Amino acid sequence: MSHSCETHRCHRASCEGRRSSWAPTRTPARTPLRRMSVGRCGAPLLEGHRTPADVHRLAQHMAEVLVGRRAPEVLRAHLTVPVREELRRLRGSVVCVMTPRLTRVFHQPLGRDGMEASAVIDCGDRARVFAFRLRKEEGRWVCTRLETDRRGRR
Repeated sequence: MSHSCETHRCHRASCEGRRSSWAPTRTPARTPLRRMSVGRCGAPLLEGHRTPADVHRLAQHMAEVLVGRRAPEVLRAHLTVPVREELRRLRGSVVCVMTPRLTRVFHQPLGRDGMEASAVIDCGDRARVFAFRLRKEEGRWVCTRLETDRRGRR
């Protein structure tokens, strides 16, 4: 089988002189560097794609309630009464030997003042998940609905 010089795409030094003009296209990285990267239009890259810090913090606190390391009453200003009662019922239902660590928090905007989020809790040998719906009230996020992968203790 013979290869013509025009179609040969070997990257060895011995073939360097025979290589065609084909080269892979350079593409920008999918995520910015740790320092704030700015795109061509002057806006920060991925602006709006990262979960807001206060939502991430609320998810962490809710995870701590689910493993029994925090009381739901502490989050009173960020929970509606039905969600607080649900967290009270589910408190300690997730078995986690260590302090829960959120590996991922995803969010999806729902209109101007709403958001839906989900979080993955790393409990060592097993991962647990929960999802919640938020709305902005008086400058803070308030959880209006909660769903977990557990039904609670029986």
